[in-house]
Amino acid sequence: MTTSEFHRFLAIFRDTFLLLVCRPDKVASAAWWRLCGKRLRARHRLREGLAVLPLRHQRIMEADANADRACLEASGGAGDADICVHIHLARTTPPEAARRALASACRQSLAPARVLVTCEEDVAPPCVRHALIEIVPGTFASRLHGLHAALARAHALGAHLLVPLEDTARLPRQALRGYAAYRIACVPGTHGALLYADEDTPGQFGLGTRPWLKPQWDPRLLLAQDYLTGACALPVAALLHAFESTPPREGETLFERLLAWTRAKAPSVRHIPRIGARRSPDAWRDGAEARRVAVARVLGETGEARTGEHGGVRVDWALPVPAPQVSIVIATRDKVDLLRTCLEGVLHATDYPHLDIVVADNDSREPETLDYLDSVARDPRVQVVRWPHPFNYSAINNHAARFARGEFLCLLNNDIEVIAPDWLAHMVREGVQDGVGAVGARLLYPDGTIQHAGVAIGIGNAAGHVHRGLPSGEPGYFAQAHVTRGASAVTAACLLVRKAHFDAVGGLDETHLAVAYNDVDLCLKLRAQGLANIYAPAATLIHHESKSRGLDFAPEHMARYLRELGVFQERWGTVGHIDPWHHPRLDAASEIYADSHGSSPR
Repeated sequence: MTTSEFHRFLAIFRDTFLLLVCRPDKVASAAWWRLCGKRLRARHRLREGLAVLPLRHQRIMEADANADRACLEASGGAGDADICVHIHLARTTPPEAARRALASACRQSLAPARVLVTCEEDVAPPCVRHALIEIVPGTFASRLHGLHAALARAHALGAHLLVPLEDTARLPRQALRGYAAYRIACVPGTHGALLYADEDTPGQFGLGTRPWLKPQWDPRLLLAQDYLTGACALPVAALLHAFESTPPREGETLFERLLAWTRAKAPSVRHIPRIGARRSPDAWRDGAEARRVAVARVLGETGEARTGEHGGVRVDWALPVPAPQVSIVIATRDKVDLLRTCLEGVLHATDYPHLDIVVADNDSREPETLDYLDSVARDPRVQVVRWPHPFNYSAINNHAARFARGEFLCLLNNDIEVIAPDWLAHMVREGVQDGVGAVGARLLYPDGTIQHAGVAIGIGNAAGHVHRGLPSGEPGYFAQAHVTRGASAVTAACLLVRKAHFDAVGGLDETHLAVAYNDVDLCLKLRAQGLANIYAPAATLIHHESKSRGLDFAPEHMARYLRELGVFQERWGTVGHIDPWHHPRLDAASEIYADSHGSSPR
């Protein structure tokens, strides 16, 4: 029996015992369905029981560790000489926290080559004694100076990765094995890459209770939120070369160094879906001002870094002078009260200087609507174009886009209400950046809860609005609804895109996706061209869509919807797809970021 098989046997024995003690009803139900020949139903009952057992989080981590162990055994890689850990002790480091950090690094299931310790001036070396601990000679002005020395020592030892561990954090027992498995055996392309992992928060008895399950690499998100430095493994040779080329400067942090390095060098950065550090509950948003200063120093005059919501950083990129013209396309049919609110907000409550508005009228009949369209067309910024045909959202917008005079298109629903004058400027600031496709806004229901904060592919085997229903003032899942970041798609209820990009991908699909999924399809076509779609929450508007609208499929529309759903699923392979901004352990059946194994870490 191999080591991995032995550990798997122990885990099965423990879980069987816990099931019999804690959930005998699920065991009995599973046995009954198995005797009836219903294997899938029996397996489902067992999963339901396992999801609510004690040690659930630990069980998941052990399953990951078993997979990593098997991967290393199959490849013949040991990995223990490849990784060093670095801990920097400052004057402010609590002694007990330092001891815990050092102990966690020394007790790894896959031993590090060394645990390298650097100290600030007047800080005594740790009292923990272990053969793996090595005090790097000298005193160091900051953690980054200490990291430079640790990289040099790790390189001399022949290590390929250096794991920087905060002095108040801890490494879960299987952390280094996860990094080693990914670097050596499991995932092509990780050799020489900067690796980062998930994190969790210690709860009662030291068990993780709130994991931060992170997205795939997103350079735009790193400007808004530090999701790297709390749990990462640095490529020793590449980072050492960067330090030797540019020594640490006064006040520089690891976050600033990695931010500047990834923006300048475009290195390989890979996410590994393993828990790589255990940190305090608020560590993910602490130090907001230091991060803002770091972003400001890296960006220079290209953008202004501001303090954002829930510990994030908001970047306001510089607008070109003159500002590019934006053609706002609004499809409408009657419902003059909605249209009036929307247009009045665009014309008189939006501070963007260069507007061109194209109202696409889909055969309005009500006299009040027709009178209003005639009156608003007198404004030189407004064109009213007619589309007297059956409703086809894609065709209406494509038709209106042909009349657009602007460099950018902004597709805008007629039930959008402007609540802040700078909404469009925020979207254009993102849209003018190199390599950007579509930009989407944060849309709120009238009661202040979130209607749109980006779209994830694979939710419900199609696509879903993430964080829907979250009260706008709450952080939700690690503030992901409140920070500017990439997204697979954004809704066309308010979507900005260069007209050249829109035209290059053929606009909206009016043949196969007349009503449903056409905006998501547009965004995925842009991504296929190598462009990044951006969710920009600084642009916030009200969307007067009913919360129940998505569930209210009228019978006369059901056949059309199912047909378009099938087209979308087949075209983009959405069944079982895991979105880059949606972790494999998050529930793909829910628009709320909930752990698929039972917890809802809001």
